[in-house]
Amino acid sequence: MAVIERLLASTAHGNLLGGLFWRAPTVGRGRRRALLEARSLTSDATHWAQAQVDAHVRYGLFQPRASEEGARPPKPTLAAAACFSRLVGRQAPNAALVLTVPATAQRKEDKYFVVCLEDGVPVIDVLSNEIDARNALGGEDRPIWSDNPVAYPNCEPADFAWLAAGGDRLARLQAMPVNPWPLIGAGAAASASLAAWMLLQHVHRVDGARRAAAAARAADPMPRYLAALAARQSDMAADRATLVAAAREMFGYRTWIPGWSLASAECSAKARACTRDWIRRGGSFDDLRKALPDDALEMLVPQGGAVPALDVARTSRSLWIARRTLLDPRHPLPSLQAAISDAGPQLQRWRTADVILELKKPVLWPRVDDVPPTLRHPAAVLAGDVDMHDIPGPFIAEALDGAPDFVSWESVRVDLGEGSDARGLLKFSATGVFYVAAR
Repeated sequence: MAVIERLLASTAHGNLLGGLFWRAPTVGRGRRRALLEARSLTSDATHWAQAQVDAHVRYGLFQPRASEEGARPPKPTLAAAACFSRLVGRQAPNAALVLTVPATAQRKEDKYFVVCLEDGVPVIDVLSNEIDARNALGGEDRPIWSDNPVAYPNCEPADFAWLAAGGDRLARLQAMPVNPWPLIGAGAAASASLAAWMLLQHVHRVDGARRAAAAARAADPMPRYLAALAARQSDMAADRATLVAAAREMFGYRTWIPGWSLASAECSAKARACTRDWIRRGGSFDDLRKALPDDALEMLVPQGGAVPALDVARTSRSLWIARRTLLDPRHPLPSLQAAISDAGPQLQRWRTADVILELKKPVLWPRVDDVPPTLRHPAAVLAGDVDMHDIPGPFIAEALDGAPDFVSWESVRVDLGEGSDARGLLKFSATGVFYVAAR
């Protein structure tokens, strides 16, 4: 028997349902016309609810999934996002709600219900795992209502009983209205038998159109790509100032510890750590622990070996680097040609000083299954590797800090040469990712 997995909880006020699609109607249309307009965008919607704060209105549409085919929402059922809008939409028009939905016989693991409001009415209404729930919240600073104060320390308390108390007549799910005029016209134009035949053909056509629309949605890669882009964009770029500060700090590293000499050091945003590799000059692991008590000591296994080496070692300490999006409607990413044209003079001056920034061929980012890598769209993004090698010490901080804005540095490394003046033999390198528009 088909069940609706998006039923969140049963309360004294009714059942709560999540995962609706919220559509804004064309301004000036009545409710019935607005519903029919919304339904034309989601041809298989069966029920609706409404959220309204002042002049802002959105309709929530329930579309049965394949596993819910034939299932009907029990009565009474409330649209959980509409309840949240009614409770806090006016006082906090960009609020968010995060509630834990315990596992059941139909759901094998805990889920998280997330609602985000804009202008007081829902724009995001999802039931997902914890990672997708955090991605749905995005990077915008929102007041949050939640039952998990550990994950959201400054949240307002909320639970399903409180949420259901915000239900009203408009928040109750109702069956979608049917447009009767095509059937009336067919019945008036033919006899009863012809009308029955035409009705049968009409049903077949509607079913074929629904299947064709579903196939078209499945074949169109853009919704899947744009959803993946929205989920990943907050992790695009590492905070440049933090990595530049880490590079400057490398100049203060000790190059010699009794019994050990420094071979290289690296700070990585991906690994969230700064590491130093040492070569033994007669010392022991205890000498490293004593000299660097705040660092963790790691044993290094030679390539192809199975036993940690005794003449090399690595010390590490954690490095937290914030990440942010590079997508801003006010300052869109340049195309590859425009990026090179704008940054070219600066990069040419660097090349003259032997500071060479190499940009590799960019590809579609993020990669999504069944989305062709040749996809082109005004919102699509290309990403490619970027690196610098053998940069003299005095220039590394300027090169990292002065790189074009479309570059995200992910790591910086220094290698020490042999000689009496080790600091004069410092050679820096850096790696990262650059982002441009796919147009």
